[in-house]
Amino acid sequence: MNPAAPGRHPIPPAIAEAAMGWWVELQADPVPPEVRAACLRWRAARPEHEQAWQIIASAHQRLHATGLPAALAHATLATPRSPARRQAIKALALLVFAGGGAWAVAREHPAGPWLADYRSGTGERRQLTLADGSQLTLDTRSAVDIHFDGRQRRLHLHVGRIHIATAADEAGRPFLVSTAEGSAQALGTRFSVHQHQGRSQVAVFEGAVALRPRLGAAPALILNAGQQAAFTADASDAPGTVADTEAAWHQGMLIVHAMGLADFAAELGRYRPGWLLCDPRVAGLEVSGSFPLDDTERVLEALSNTLPVQIVRRTRYWTAIRPRA
Repeated sequence: MNPAAPGRHPIPPAIAEAAMGWWVELQADPVPPEVRAACLRWRAARPEHEQAWQIIASAHQRLHATGLPAALAHATLATPRSPARRQAIKALALLVFAGGGAWAVAREHPAGPWLADYRSGTGERRQLTLADGSQLTLDTRSAVDIHFDGRQRRLHLHVGRIHIATAADEAGRPFLVSTAEGSAQALGTRFSVHQHQGRSQVAVFEGAVALRPRLGAAPALILNAGQQAAFTADASDAPGTVADTEAAWHQGMLIVHAMGLADFAAELGRYRPGWLLCDPRVAGLEVSGSFPLDDTERVLEALSNTLPVQIVRRTRYWTAIRPRA
């Protein structure tokens, strides 16, 4: 069966990127046995992982007849954030799309996240000053397009999370952020937009934001400073309160209070290459504190020093949190 055939679940961009990363990793010569075994475990962990892998394999077979670029064929992941890794994965993404193995990661443009105007890699936060003076920060694994013209200022968030501090515009053009589910219009504000699978989340820190679901018929939902809400293509949820720590990632920190260890590992894993697992036997342990997102190894060490857990590493791409022996 074609893994990209209609009826199969779309592949989240993070899984697509991980599959590409593993494929590039296995181009090393030789491949360490533990790396090959870790890749097999990753493929077996979830059906979406194997589906992503099969798309890569299918595209590679089609492209093999014409020959892969040498820079890609021999690329290795010397360091998780190395330029060689990013270039290899980007090249592979372009080849997959050109070969017809498109990822179903966006409603209209499957290649959008990979060909976006600006992208951030795993563990990277990227800060930009836009043409109007607005400040934009991309969280880890995020992709955004920017379109300014005489009528509006618009960003399109393909994947991930962004933080925006809007600047005044002499021409009075509205500032909008669109997602797969709809749009958020800034009303002189500082806010964040997070693209989840099937829904978008907006948190407002200053000013106000108007939420408009793509298919919704109700009036726009106005969020004021200190409020947040999620919305689908059809409707917006009721507003809730924004925690003081919601924007901490913008400053490179993960601040939590009594968060379950499984949820904590899932959030921390967004800032690490590869796979971070949490053993179900310790999933319910609670975590509180402030943790630096730029040093996830230090965070894992802190967990092992404060909780009855141990950190098990098979490769730099496979780490598990397990009960302490």
